[in-house]
Amino acid sequence: MSVDSYLELFTSLFGWTFYGILWDVLVSTGIVYLPFLGILIDNWREPAQGGEVGHASGLSLRRMEIELFIALLVVVLAGQPAALTPLNAGTLSYLPPPTLLNPTPTTATVAAPQSTYGTTGFTGSAATVNVPVWWYGVIALSSGLNHAIVEGLPTVADMRTFEQQAHLATIADPRLRQEVSGFFSQCYIPARSKYQAERPNTAAINGILTTYGADDPDWMGSHVYRDTAGYYDTLRPTNQITGWAYNAARDTEYDPATPPAWGKPYCKQWWEDGAIGLREKLINEADATSAGFSGLVVAIAPALASEQQNDAVAKTVLTNAPPSWSSNELIANNASGSGLFNTAGNIVKGGLATGGVVTASALFSVTMTAVLQSLPMVQAIMLLGIYALLPLVVVLSRYSIAMMVVGGMAIFTIKFWTVLWYLAMWVDQNLILSMYPDVNVFLQIFANPGEHDAKRMLLNMITTSLYLGLPLLWSGMMAWAGVNIGRSITAATSPLARPADDAGRQGGSLGKMAVSKGMKKK
Repeated sequence: MSVDSYLELFTSLFGWTFYGILWDVLVSTGIVYLPFLGILIDNWREPAQGGEVGHASGLSLRRMEIELFIALLVVVLAGQPAALTPLNAGTLSYLPPPTLLNPTPTTATVAAPQSTYGTTGFTGSAATVNVPVWWYGVIALSSGLNHAIVEGLPTVADMRTFEQQAHLATIADPRLRQEVSGFFSQCYIPARSKYQAERPNTAAINGILTTYGADDPDWMGSHVYRDTAGYYDTLRPTNQITGWAYNAARDTEYDPATPPAWGKPYCKQWWEDGAIGLREKLINEADATSAGFSGLVVAIAPALASEQQNDAVAKTVLTNAPPSWSSNELIANNASGSGLFNTAGNIVKGGLATGGVVTASALFSVTMTAVLQSLPMVQAIMLLGIYALLPLVVVLSRYSIAMMVVGGMAIFTIKFWTVLWYLAMWVDQNLILSMYPDVNVFLQIFANPGEHDAKRMLLNMITTSLYLGLPLLWSGMMAWAGVNIGRSITAATSPLARPADDAGRQGGSLGKMAVSKGMKKK
């Protein structure tokens, strides 16, 4: 049998284990027999209140037989755990849907849960638990229906996973953070200052801005500064850069007879080198902090040129770097930075944060991520509670068929939340793709969040309402159906009791007539 989450692998076993324990307690104390006693008393008392006459006792006995038969049927199907339908830990499985991080998932079992639930927390459950036939059928049918529907729905790009991974990509290495700060103050600030002062308007620069966006000069990996003469190709840091070998032809300020430990590369070299360049280090740092984020960028936007993909990864990492500003870091050739980095785009972000848009969007995104991760856990725990408490419901309902149907609908309703969450995810992913039709623009929302925060906040609100609202709407609709089904079953079984009631009333009337005639004769 398949389930819908890693946690449900264990809560299903524990829930039915508690069911068996509670049922055994009810049997050993004799509580399970009390509903039969109630059926006997009711079917004796009600006709007797109308008067003992004619065929009333026969109809009462017939009604008693029918109700006892129904009660015994409910006990067999939905009360007593049956060895015919065991729930085995070896056959209980969960196959997670494919994602960007796990495109070919493997099936999880209790023995190989692929999670930490089974290491220490959920241990000690029986390997095999007997489940009543009715509830086993309901669970199997619900799970099979869920998976059939999910398999039938079209697949979409997992953009939310990409967004979450983008937020994780940052600079964890303090030495790299210091190097970024040095490049920022010794290369980017001088280049940007020159660009702002000269405001060049050439065909080459306009072509770069058309290809890479009008905001290209606003970040340290700008193609304007890298591909235009007089910027990164001529600028060099004032300090030696660790890892860069001394080059006599380039580092002419040093005496070749006494070369320094390290050299001073041109800013273009410092950024672009494929082995020890700063951009290459940022890409490697992204992969280290965000589970291969650069590969996700290629997977999510294969149409982009590799140059733009690499820029998107580097820009995302720089955006997520811990924001710590010092006014001295804005001064050209300053080398006394704290090691923390921020770009001009983050200045814009800081200004917007004053208005609360970025802050609200970030907090909402974090909250939504936590909610989405907790929903399957809530579902699994609620199912555990239902399974564990079902014996009391079965007994207190006096072994009612309506209880079987309504209880089955309750289990089906909660398990169907999985389909609704997949539907919400499908709508969410398509909304993201619709609102960011240009994949290049979508990649830039992580590097320039200030330009798209209102749109992202709107998407987060819609997504949250879908993930929470659809299950609430569905549960309410199923509650209406459950009430109507319960009433329908009651109405269908009421004719069985009506003849005895009518006979009782007729017997009472006949008895009164006989008594009144006897009084008159006297």
